[in-house]
Amino acid sequence: MTGAPTYSVVITAHNAAGTIGATLNSVSKQAGIAGSELEIVLVDDRSTDGTLDAARATALPSLRTIRIDQASSSGLTTRQDALAAGFGAARGEIVLTTDADGVVAEDWVRALAGPILSGRADATAGPVSFKARHGMLGAWQTVDVSDYLATNQMLVALGFQGGVLFGNFAFRREWFDKIGGFDRIGMTLTEDLAFGRAIQAAGARLVYVSGGTVEVAACESWRVLVERAKRVSAGGASALAVWLGIRMTLLVVLAVCALVFGGVFAWLFWLRYGLGALFVGWALIRVRKPGLLPLAPLYEPLAIAIGVAVMWRLTRNAEIEWGGRKYAR
Repeated sequence: MTGAPTYSVVITAHNAAGTIGATLNSVSKQAGIAGSELEIVLVDDRSTDGTLDAARATALPSLRTIRIDQASSSGLTTRQDALAAGFGAARGEIVLTTDADGVVAEDWVRALAGPILSGRADATAGPVSFKARHGMLGAWQTVDVSDYLATNQMLVALGFQGGVLFGNFAFRREWFDKIGGFDRIGMTLTEDLAFGRAIQAAGARLVYVSGGTVEVAACESWRVLVERAKRVSAGGASALAVWLGIRMTLLVVLAVCALVFGGVFAWLFWLRYGLGALFVGWALIRVRKPGLLPLAPLYEPLAIAIGVAVMWRLTRNAEIEWGGRKYAR
């Protein structure tokens, strides 16, 4: 490749030999984007399954690889170190991120980069859908992430900081340096949430887009999903955490009051429950997933059940495995 590309796609991978080929090929096939405009920076983070060989087998001319052999002593998570290496090596004006098992849509780069190039945003977050081998795990996680992104979009519109997912995210490269990278952010198990909040605190404008979907693999079981929720819930205090806490607690309190006292509390419960289901429905319509609308009324009760399971698991084991290492929550 000669000259600097416009776009750098940064992907970190840990033992992703089975999925990285499909991910890289989907990234390379972007409608309306010339090959010279895009580079792919793959950071192989201590993989032992031949991830780097699988990546190089794609023979993509736009692919650049970085190999990390040992975890550093930076005090950050291995995921943060790998992302920092990728962001530091990126040459493009706009950096996009996705996961090592993500398959991106053909309009992915244009959908996420459009608001940035037009001057409306400094960073963009897009929808993520989940594919499961069996059961409704994929559908559930898709509903969950759709609600998460819609909630953050609402918070940003109200003037608060919103969260993002590195599974589908883009930003102007300069913002990583402006905030001092992950060294300034510090160690966190929710690096995407922390990064999104940091650039917004520094003045970056975040826009949530409804196109450019990325499909990733769902958790293999409900047990794995609860373990994942243990990590995701470690994001610390934020407007998002406060809102979600109030939202779910209010539903539980009204349910108990409706059962005990009935009357006006029953009406308030059904009103609150209905509004929650409508919000989830809007979140699904927003990301063009109308087929999942029947799950909208089930979302909040199941989310509360998973939250209870997370709290129970934390009392038994507060360790979290992330990127092949274990961390204390």
